Amino acid sequence: MTSISISEPSNATITLRHSLPPLAVSDPCYLQGVHVCDVIAPGDFSSDCDANALPIAKRCLEEADAVVVQEPSLLPSEAAAAMAIPVHCGGVIQSVVVLFAKLPTESLPDPVGVFEVWRPVGKYDEVALREGYYGKLERFQNVSSFVRFEKGNGLPGVVWEQSRALAQDDLANHMGFLRAAGASADLLNSAVGLPVFADQYLSTAVLIQSKRSPMARAIEVWNVDGNECELTSQAYGEVEQAFRLPPATRIPLMTGILGLVAEHQRVVLLEDMEALLLTRPADRALPCPTAGLAIPFFEGSDLSSITVLMF
Repeated sequence: MTSISISEPSNATITLRHSLPPLAVSDPCYLQGVHVCDVIAPGDFSSDCDANALPIAKRCLEEADAVVVQEPSLLPSEAAAAMAIPVHCGGVIQSVVVLFAKLPTESLPDPVGVFEVWRPVGKYDEVALREGYYGKLERFQNVSSFVRFEKGNGLPGVVWEQSRALAQDDLANHMGFLRAAGASADLLNSAVGLPVFADQYLSTAVLIQSKRSPMARAIEVWNVDGNECELTSQAYGEVEQAFRLPPATRIPLMTGILGLVAEHQRVVLLEDMEALLLTRPADRALPCPTAGLAIPFFEGSDLSSITVLMF
């Protein structure tokens, strides 16, 4: 377990965002946009919800679960697919996170990445693929469509058992990623699974990225333990070594983007490098991610863990 010394600048000047379109911080970035739609009343979203994200968020709200959308009529012209992930708190959905995948372009002719939703099936404690978007990854899609994971096995099953998000790196050699052979063949290198719980487990939403077109430059999962957070899993892409944190690092909860989640008790989206750097030790190195998405997980109404994607 590692504790790091953190400076004490204030979060007071940090501006929260509802959209980050388009994501150009990484030239080959897989995501066309990132959006947060806050629910202000049953079936009703905040006026800040992006117009392109709204129909995706509404479908997610109707199903009360994560969804993958590929119908062109529901997508902006630059997007190939969308993933929507609901955040449940106190028995209701408080926010929906909407991620858009890019269509091939001249600068990025072959985007590589995966959106998946895994849901329980049958009478046993198993999950199967409910829906997914794979682009041209036909082999990996075929393998995934026939696989079932028992509770506690594979990324979707472990997320179910732990009731906490899980990031995995170096998928081709990861003992816990049971589709490693397919991942290696299709250049997939890291993944994060996010739990969707209402009164009970509903699904695991999975994002899988490649080095060719990463979704995020860094992914971290923090467990909330009283007034501190502990880093329980992480996957780092193209970021400086000094920006990376070792497993089991502990920092004060009210720090940077984590502190904003704790303060507002909801999803936080920001474009503020300093807010991300607040969770780093004083000798951090640049260049660093400049934007971040922090997705909370609640057990009832209690904040349990926070998943941070940095762009």
